[in-house]
Amino acid sequence: MENEGEAEIVTLVSKDYQEFEIDFKAGKISNLIREAFNEDPDQPVNVLRVNAACLEKVVEFLNHYHDDPMREIPTPLGGTVFNEIVEQAWYQEFVEREERDSIFDLLTAANYMGIKPLLDLTCLKVTFELTGKSADQIREILKLPELTPEEEAKARSEHKWIFEE
Repeated sequence: MENEGEAEIVTLVSKDYQEFEIDFKAGKISNLIREAFNEDPDQPVNVLRVNAACLEKVVEFLNHYHDDPMREIPTPLGGTVFNEIVEQAWYQEFVEREERDSIFDLLTAANYMGIKPLLDLTCLKVTFELTGKSADQIREILKLPELTPEEEAKARSEHKWIFEE
């Protein structure tokens, strides 16, 4: 931190031991990165729950967010489709180009790393993926196990709204 004008590079290490570098200014919106860097700026930040493919996308998001911050997602939501709420094309494309499993990986990484804008973006994407789906379709999308007849009867009685057609 000697020279204010110089970039302070943080090395992130994925759970599969791949290293990624990011300027601290871009990475500091992550609670994990900020806290680890403030504790010891010379040590790499171990991101033990995130694989390299996902961490690469997280770094891409952080770098873009630093240059062009995503507008906050309003609550209540101000639209009925994803692109009405997220108007910035880059952020739309960032999640649209990803497979469903990658979106869930990004959501999990954002939660673990404490990156609220990425968590909000991926949660919104999942919300619209699940909207209008039946309980069986949601179970398939979320890869939830089949319920036993007893579990299903209990769920139907306790959460009737989920099973409405």
